[in-house]
Amino acid sequence: MDSTNIENDDAKEIREDRENRGDLEGLYDLAIPLSMPITVIRELVEKFDVEPVLRPGKMDMTGEVMDREILVLRGDLETVKAVEKYMFEALDRKIAEWNSTDKEEKYKKYYEEQSRLRLKEVKENPDAVSNWELTSD
Repeated sequence: MDSTNIENDDAKEIREDRENRGDLEGLYDLAIPLSMPITVIRELVEKFDVEPVLRPGKMDMTGEVMDREILVLRGDLETVKAVEKYMFEALDRKIAEWNSTDKEEKYKKYYEEQSRLRLKEVKENPDAVSNWELTSD
């Protein structure tokens, strides 16, 4: 491909972008931070009138700027502002859920019960240990 074709392709992309901008008038993009839980993103799309879109962008994740596609939620300004506020509130709720001791207590009881059953099994049948599937770190 010669430089003339490359320049024509670039010009075509710029022209298409300008044409598409008319369709985007009045719409705003909210960039979704990396590692945002998919459950939060799904909740935002279902709750608000926004469209998830992949948009080209520049990111610096390793000290080197690179071109990447980033996830944005597109909508009118008022909606995007509400989505941004709700997104961080939802993330706070998700983090609180992860930090909750409810699951810890539930699993602790489960493991203690399993341990008790295994000890009982070993006392009743010492050869049973050879059938256990064990993992080691």
